Amino acid sequence: MQKRLFLAVNLPNEIKEELADLINKLDKANKNKPIKWVENDNFHLTLHFFGSTPIEKLNSIDAAIKPIVASFPTLNFELSNSINAFPDLNNPKVIFLEMKELDDNKIIALQREIGKALEILEFEIDPRPFRLHLTLGRVKSKINLQIPNFQFPISNFKITSIDLMESELTSNGPIYTILKQYKLKS
Repeated sequence: MQKRLFLAVNLPNEIKEELADLINKLDKANKNKPIKWVENDNFHLTLHFFGSTPIEKLNSIDAAIKPIVASFPTLNFELSNSINAFPDLNNPKVIFLEMKELDDNKIIALQREIGKALEILEFEIDPRPFRLHLTLGRVKSKINLQIPNFQFPISNFKITSIDLMESELTSNGPIYTILKQYKLKS
């Protein structure tokens, strides 16, 4: 049996609520455009995407990730007021909000260390540089994206754990389930 897995930083509920408000503003500014917005509960920062993974590998993934995460301190982030897109704003495929880490790039070091451990387990690691971003929506065909003015009332937040997630794809969108939670050093 296989599970579609990824490693993620899940966000505090108050930050998810602010992102949901931003999505509402973006949706109003881009009415009737072919954009699939991220559901409120699904906001996260992906550290590694495993893809379809045999369940027999879960124990080795757990053994590799747990000590690495436990050696890193709590992470502090800030939401930026910068919306961007992959590959770019002129031809958006993925609309995202940029994030800032307030801890001297510890998240990048953590992501890199986990990547090295996963390579040893023969997982394919994305060779592109890691970029802190929160996906807001996916564009189905070419659009002219309108970005309204916005400001977050709360923009700083703390992360105390990293989650191994399962993603079940459905016709209504993905359903995410936390399989394992790894605590950062407090």
